[in-house]
Amino acid sequence: MAAVDPRRTSSTCPVCGSKLRENGYRRLKCHRCGFEGNRDHIAILNIERRALSILHMGGSEILSNALQMKDVFTNRCGEPMNSLRGTLA
Repeated sequence: MAAVDPRRTSSTCPVCGSKLRENGYRRLKCHRCGFEGNRDHIAILNIERRALSILHMGGSEILSNALQMKDVFTNRCGEPMNSLRGTLA
């Protein structure tokens, strides 16, 4: 996992890096290369690219103590349960 600065991720073209312009509701278009997409999707692409760049370069922003994903089973009340027996954990 890498810490990424989210500034300008939804307004920068993920293909050529130029500034995007509005092209409808939450849609942006690059007038340099023609790329077009949803603002949120564009931000995801740019954040992913930045994170991969940081990780590839072995940047100091790598978070070795990041939270780990794990399965959590809950009952109807939202209480955690033992996944094997269906009892409270």
